Formats: sequence, C-alpha cells, structure tokens
Amino acid sequence: MATTNITRIAVGVDGFAEGRDAAALAAAFARATGADAILVGVLGDPVVIPLTGGSWTELHKQAESTLAKTRDELVPGARSAIITDVSTARGLERVVAREHCDLLVVGSTPDAQDGRVRIGRRARQLIGDAGCALAIAPRGLAREPQLALGRIGVGYDGGPESEAALALAGSLARAADADLSVRAIVDDRLPTLGMIGRGGAAVIAEWEQLVQTDVDRLRGRAVEAAKTAGVDARVEAMQGRPPAALLELGEAVDLLVIGSRRWGAVARLVLGSTGEALAHDATCSLLVVPRVEDAG
Repeated sequence: MATTNITRIAVGVDGFAEGRDAAALAAAFARATGADAILVGVLGDPVVIPLTGGSWTELHKQAESTLAKTRDELVPGARSAIITDVSTARGLERVVAREHCDLLVVGSTPDAQDGRVRIGRRARQLIGDAGCALAIAPRGLAREPQLALGRIGVGYDGGPESEAALALAGSLARAADADLSVRAIVDDRLPTLGMIGRGGAAVIAEWEQLVQTDVDRLRGRAVEAAKTAGVDARVEAMQGRPPAALLELGEAVDLLVIGSRRWGAVARLVLGSTGEALAHDATCSLLVVPRVEDAG
C-alpha cells in the first residue's frame, strides 16, 4: 500500500544552493508532520578522490561543516549522515533504504529559473529508483521566507495512482491544517482525427457529450475520494489538458502532489507526460507519490 503518513525524511544536501532549497522544503514537511529529517551528504570513493588531486579527509570535514550549517540555519534538530558512493543518486537511495524513509527531498537543477521546478540528471535517476515519495524544491526556495504548507493541491484522474496521491495529500493537509484543492481532469482531446471522418460536427458533438459525462462522473469520484482521505477539500472537475490544468493549479498552492505514471515498477516513481511537464516547469514544490501495489 502507499504511504499515507510521512515520518522520516531524507534530504540531499551538497553544499550548493539547490541543497539548501531541498533543506528548506524538508523543514516545511517536518514542521507540518513532526517527521524526523536526515540531511545526507554523499562523498566520492576515498580511493578515487586522491587520484583527482583531492583529499577525502578534507572533503569529509567540509561535508560535516555544510550539513551542520544547513541544519542550524534551516532544519533545526535534523540528523546528519555522510555516505560514500561513486553515484550521488545511489548514495541517497541507500540512506532511504537504510533509514526506512517515507520521503526524499532534492533541489532543482542549477539551470532552473528562480521559483520553478526543473529536474536534473540526479533527480531523474531517483525518479526511477528512490523507493519512496520524492519531493522537488523550486530553485531559490531557501531565499524565501520560511515556507508553510498552507495550500496543497493534488491532481486526480480516478486511477489508483491518483488515489494514492490524494490520500497522501489529505494526510499532509490534516497534519498541516492546510487547505486542500483537488483538481480532477478529463483529457478532452479526440483520440484520433480519423474518428471524425464524414461525421464532422455530429461526431465532435457526441465526443463533447461523452467528455462532459466523464467530467461529471469524475467529480463524484473525487468528492468521495476526498471524503475517504478524511479532509475537507475544494474539489473541481474539468476537461482540458492535464499538464496545463495542473501547472495552473500549481500557481495557487505551496505544494502540488501527483501520482506516478500508470505503468511502471510497483513502489517506484515513473513520470508520464503530465509529470514530465510539471517536473520541468511547476512554480511550486512538487511531490511525486510511488505506485501502489494494487495498481494494475
């Protein structure tokens, strides 16, 4: 089953601004949920580093200093862990598994615009193998006033992945006493232009009616899902393009929660086209929830 509570958070901290952004977001999660936070620094292999002219001991001291400073300034009370691995992503995955973390938080790539999320190579590796929910902080978050998760949004399409996203979003909203907005979206694009054929306007009108029926049905399911999540939520159902609709929602919330793509490894994160759009241009923090075991 999907995690509906966050009790332990790992944070990738690398001494750069993106690591501080991740720490600022992790602190917001920790304040809202009471979860333990673990600041993680990943160092290269001590056998290889001297060959590049560096000193592993000195790098270890720098990492300790960076983690301590980040903790004191952004995440008071957090624990620290330094791990050695030739791959930063794999090192973070090892800490997640060892510490049984429910959430891993990382920053955006350095070329992201201020205030926007953009995944880089490291985050993309984690999306495939993290084994827990993954949160991505927009660039520059640490420079903003202390983040409060007062407004949470979640995308919903009726599938088990979106049910898992809504369940976790509901849990966070209850813990943070936050407003929850559920946006249920029916993709209204015609499956293929070949369907129109000679039917023309009649076929389009029939398609529009089918879409509206789906919107009404999905609204009902979203309302019931929000009730099951145990939180009062603002539910809206619409037709349109899911990426555009959720990017718009992201402009009005502090955190946007989405499920993984429908086909992918169980308990792993896989982005579909909607997730890809959000992971490259969202204007708020993004939380991607793993697939659940019964998602077929």
